Amino acid sequence: MKEIKANGTIMFLCMIGMVLFWACTLFGSESQSSRIIVLISRNIIPYLEAVEGLNNLLAAKTGIETEVVLLDRFKGKDQRILVDKILGGRFDLNVAVGPEAARFFWENFNDPFNSMIYTMVLDPEKIFGSTDKVCGISLNIPVGVQIREVAGRLPFLKRIGLLYDPYYNESFYLKAVESAASAGLDIIPLKISSKKHIPKVLNESFGKVDALWFIPDPTIISESIIQYIIKEALLKKIPAIGFNRFFFESGASLVFVFDYEELGAQTAKLVLKILKGGGCKKNVPVFKAMVNLRVMERFGIVNPNGSGSRQEELQR
Repeated sequence: MKEIKANGTIMFLCMIGMVLFWACTLFGSESQSSRIIVLISRNIIPYLEAVEGLNNLLAAKTGIETEVVLLDRFKGKDQRILVDKILGGRFDLNVAVGPEAARFFWENFNDPFNSMIYTMVLDPEKIFGSTDKVCGISLNIPVGVQIREVAGRLPFLKRIGLLYDPYYNESFYLKAVESAASAGLDIIPLKISSKKHIPKVLNESFGKVDALWFIPDPTIISESIIQYIIKEALLKKIPAIGFNRFFFESGASLVFVFDYEELGAQTAKLVLKILKGGGCKKNVPVFKAMVNLRVMERFGIVNPNGSGSRQEELQR
């Protein structure tokens, strides 16, 4: 994720917050005002785009006052100042954008369950544990959902090689095996505990799998490794499945991608629901599954799923 200077963007977000505040003042007689604080983990583009999407939707609503704060501006002991600010602000809801902000609320407040939601967090259970009380939108697309997308968009696949390090993702593999069985797919474990093992694992697997599936995994995921593996797979006419636009641009056949503004808008809808007293359950993040037609045509496959899929999902 690329770091950017915050001045212009944060100024814009703060201006939106002021607009929401004045909307509360002008229309407060029509509805009771609610105050929320949006705490951004770091000053990076995906988080800022998510907050922009959140604010754009909330700006259309009256009776909501929003304050946007960057966590990384509060270092060390200064974080105590932020805690006091939040406690003194009497906010109706705290919104954590990114894992650092989520951890901040979790560690500094006695009962974060009733006052916080999170968004843009990968593997939230690593922060909160296995509790079901925490409410929010993660960056984890459920394994079963991914399996259904693969089976529906690339129905000619039967044996999918999952690239993963068991130390980090054994539980993902076990869930994938369970979900794949009902879809008529076999998940072949391609275990990689060290980067140096990748060429050997690939050479041994190419005759056994119909596709290679990448998931977020610290041992495997780097730009150079991704490009190397996809290049080798293309030479063998084996499709690759990835999880962001970099995979698509590198030659993957199917990718799951996020639009961060759309995730922000999804978060805003959750905010409105909770402010109205609604409950919260586990939310599947909004995403798009994109089939790379240019690559599929190299494999001699013109219409991968055999139907008229939507234009935004089939891209050259």
